[in-house]
Amino acid sequence: MTAGEGINSSITLEGSSSLVVDYFQYCLSSALTFSILMLRGLKPEDSFRLVTRYGLKVYISNEPQLTRYIQGIVQQLKIWVEENVVSRFIVAIISTETMETIERWQFNIQVNGENGLPSAENVPPADAEIIQKQTRDQIRSVLRQIVQSVSYLPELDPDFCTMKVLVIADDTAEVPAAWVDDKACVILKGAEHVQLRSVSTLVHNVDAFVAYKYDPF
Repeated sequence: MTAGEGINSSITLEGSSSLVVDYFQYCLSSALTFSILMLRGLKPEDSFRLVTRYGLKVYISNEPQLTRYIQGIVQQLKIWVEENVVSRFIVAIISTETMETIERWQFNIQVNGENGLPSAENVPPADAEIIQKQTRDQIRSVLRQIVQSVSYLPELDPDFCTMKVLVIADDTAEVPAAWVDDKACVILKGAEHVQLRSVSTLVHNVDAFVAYKYDPF
């Protein structure tokens, strides 16, 4: 197992939070940027390099500026997930001509247990290992789904669209000065929706979907 995939990562709050954030990191740095930016013509192939993660060969960006941008998001997201103050993680594609949202990937985060408290307590090691394997399998499935989505998502014009990352947090969340308030980037009408597979630990459950305008340009 690699870092972030230890035996307790699905059954404790801290471990589960790290696993969920690691999942978001690879969705963002690999599956989403690869399928949105490269496979649809917004970035050249040499902007990515091949690595192995969760038993899959995946591409991640090798551009320093994009890598720093993603790392900054992931570092802050880890704090908020551990504090249980974040409910949604969104990647939106915006038309630079109309400023409308034309594609929206949304990940909904829920904490299992009564009153928002984790339910994981003293899980036997054998059961923890099974839960951990199931979580890794679920993550692999979602990463595959994201890459395969290029087969049905509309083409993007690199000259007329941009990508934005949003985190929906509670009012109690401490927000760094570098982060700014923004609109939710919803698609107001005419959107198609495709549900992705869920990812579950004993502590967290993450549901996801992609919404898009069939012919935005």
